[in-house]
Amino acid sequence: MTVKKLLILLFLITTSNSFINAQGCSDAGICTTGALNPDSDRLKFNKVDNKFTLSYQTYWQSYKEKAFDYGISFSVDYKINSKSSLQIKSLYAFREGPLTTTQGISDITLSYSYLVKQWDNWNLSAVLGTKIPTSDASSTFEGKPIPMFYEPSLGTYDGLFGVALNSKAWHLSFGIQQPLTTLENHEYDPEYYKNEPNYEFMKKWYTSSRHLDRKYDVSGRLKYTLRTSKWSFAPSVLAIYKHDRTYIESLEDGDYLLDGSQGLVVNTVVEGSYNFSPHLTLSAIAAYAAKQRAFNPDGLARDYVINLIIKHQF
Repeated sequence: MTVKKLLILLFLITTSNSFINAQGCSDAGICTTGALNPDSDRLKFNKVDNKFTLSYQTYWQSYKEKAFDYGISFSVDYKINSKSSLQIKSLYAFREGPLTTTQGISDITLSYSYLVKQWDNWNLSAVLGTKIPTSDASSTFEGKPIPMFYEPSLGTYDGLFGVALNSKAWHLSFGIQQPLTTLENHEYDPEYYKNEPNYEFMKKWYTSSRHLDRKYDVSGRLKYTLRTSKWSFAPSVLAIYKHDRTYIESLEDGDYLLDGSQGLVVNTVVEGSYNFSPHLTLSAIAAYAAKQRAFNPDGLARDYVINLIIKHQF
């Protein structure tokens, strides 16, 4: 690696760290799946025909300065032909908060992207996929169930579907993520901590998620990319809307739909990339949740997100 490329690598790493207090995002997986997660680091219409893309990512996320989620992720994209591609992805997560620290392999997402229509400057693609849980979200701490934030897995099988419209500069996409199962074995309720010193804290920060039935999410992304032959810079807006309230079977309040668990989340995102070659790219992403829901019993809320990604294409 030349001195110039080494300096660029160090610059992007430093840039990603400096965004810690700037940008954030949260979703259950649909927003980063297949064609719904556009590449700003390389041209969609380039002449290099790479069959495989391996992505190695380290990430850091925070929520209300009390909860932190960080780890590493890995994804593989395989281009079947000029119209079709497959993707598989997962991550190893560390969840750290006032209650405890947990770690484990997160859910596995499989997706298929298909180029439906191609014009001179635009592509229309569709995505179909599924999220496979790596556990039933029934972890405990000192014999008591823990909130969903500390669970590496969401514990449900989900169906994913979306469409994306791309040009060399613009990306517009919409996606739907529908849980297909409920958390029958997830038992967290703050009443389990009633005789503990942190009982009031648990009631305030971690609403009951016992037997949680997570409703579907609808995502929308608008992204614009500025690029040179090596660099790219891409601001975007990512919105996630939950149509209905989350269903919970609480020990204290019985079965109910949680007011404030539905509605809109709006994230602002900034991404910078550098292409070392047609086969190697480094990207830094920073995001901030400009609007949140009042309650997130599924544990998906984040304020700030930082990602550093290395992509190897061949």
